[in-house]
Amino acid sequence: MKISLIITALLVNILGCAAKKAISSSLSSPSSSSQFSTSHRSNEEVSLDWFTDSKLKSTDPISVQEAKLFVNNVYQTLEQNIFDPTFNKELRQQNFKALVAQVEAKPTWSRLNLTRLVNNQLEKLSISHVRVFDPIEGEQLFRLFSEPSVSKDKTTATVSTQIRGQLGILRVKSFVIPQITKVAVEQALAQLSQTKALLIDLRENGGGVQSSISYLIEYIIGPDKVISTEKTRLGMALKQPYIFRGYFDDSVKNVALAEIKLSKEKNYIEYRTRLEAQKDSRPYFILVDHRCGSACEVFAAAAQEHRTAKILGVRTSGSVLGGGVFKLRWQGFILLAPISQTFSPKGNTIEGKGVEPDISIPECKNNGNQCLEKAIKLILSYPQTTKYPIPTKSEKSAKSLQKTILNSEERVAVGQLSAQ
Repeated sequence: MKISLIITALLVNILGCAAKKAISSSLSSPSSSSQFSTSHRSNEEVSLDWFTDSKLKSTDPISVQEAKLFVNNVYQTLEQNIFDPTFNKELRQQNFKALVAQVEAKPTWSRLNLTRLVNNQLEKLSISHVRVFDPIEGEQLFRLFSEPSVSKDKTTATVSTQIRGQLGILRVKSFVIPQITKVAVEQALAQLSQTKALLIDLRENGGGVQSSISYLIEYIIGPDKVISTEKTRLGMALKQPYIFRGYFDDSVKNVALAEIKLSKEKNYIEYRTRLEAQKDSRPYFILVDHRCGSACEVFAAAAQEHRTAKILGVRTSGSVLGGGVFKLRWQGFILLAPISQTFSPKGNTIEGKGVEPDISIPECKNNGNQCLEKAIKLILSYPQTTKYPIPTKSEKSAKSLQKTILNSEERVAVGQLSAQ
């Protein structure tokens, strides 16, 4: 799946999949699909050939003039396709000028060194889903997201379960299809059907597609509930959203392709759970960390704002902009650019802010290995209810949980049940 740690993290965070034979030039959403779009060659779709036919090498020497043309191409493509032309516009202009000055300071460049310089500068924009890919990286990305939706051999590692006393733990490492499927989620929930409370472990989950969020979130928030809304540049002028309920089933050959088509046709979408969804009445907890991004954050925000689960851990990454990928002037090179913005059910912005936990667990910072154990201990240490109140303001520490007033008659002492 990867050729470097940086690429791995990026691939995990990209919210979408590509069509199998050619990747659509339509727009995508962070909760749906981060497909390949075109800019330099306006109406062309990006096929695998765009990468494999490239004869360019990372060591090729590049003149200052050509380097400046490439930099201009990158920033012009970003300007033409970013979801909101005014978003960080002044910063983008300053960033561009600083980059040109650095390019002019050297007589020659290699493609590799120039690409690294451009990406380092793009990182300073503090905008999620913006990066240049070279032909090798682009091919890796294309192949990863071109897989058919149903892939049985990969879901076991992505979705797993364990039981601690009467607490069921569902680990979800990714919302990328086919790494996760509806069948895998249903099988995991069946394995935990006899537990009294559930902990959804989303640590290091970089995101995925809208359908895979819906597979699980409907059990937590119930039927016909808003999961998120998304707007592209064209959607900013629309007053009423297109309502999409549920998900594309695993029977669809490529869920990503279906979501790409939806995003192409609709630019302002409100995602909801199915009308026939069945809410699970058990207490739910969701464990997140700083590497929970994109679709993972959408999932956490939906559960939190509907007050149907407590969020444990540390603030999430705040990276929920939807990415589209566009051809650049060099054969095989593409730009991942943010082309849509996603909002929480209450219309709150997650980008750059993240989701704050209801209960802070410092051990979850910097991949702390005691994070999960602390969360389990916390849950098992306090009596919960199937209808426990969720505070409207985030609880900043485990100590504040002790002050939570539990009034329900349907009390379940999870801590006591752990010994049964």
